[in-house]
Amino acid sequence: CFRFFPKVRELGERHLAVARVRRELLAAIRLQLEESGAPPSAPSLLALLESALELWRTQRALLGPLHPNCAESLHEVGASIGGLLARAPRALFARYPGVWDTPAAASHAQRHALELHRGIAALYSNE
Repeated sequence: CFRFFPKVRELGERHLAVARVRRELLAAIRLQLEESGAPPSAPSLLALLESALELWRTQRALLGPLHPNCAESLHEVGASIGGLLARAPRALFARYPGVWDTPAAASHAQRHALELHRGIAALYSNE
């Protein structure tokens, strides 16, 4: 979805302004999905996954891998992969060839993202 955002190329994928836009896009997609009440479509899930994945990469680089914002983004990554596996696995496999192009590879990535999310979130838990 950011292929059409001309400033990304100029600023770079890891620029804070790009990360901010990705956060806003994630929030807008989530709100749209909640308001519609319908199951998320493959394009919506792919947009969520792409934005969350790139946001996590930026957060990890700029904030460190154990920052609580990384946990939120990892949850979005895991949930998006899970949604795509359930509703549109071919779209996921086609979008990420050689990475998540099999059910086993995508399931492993989903589990790993959610495990990292839980581990980081536990560091900041008050319980």
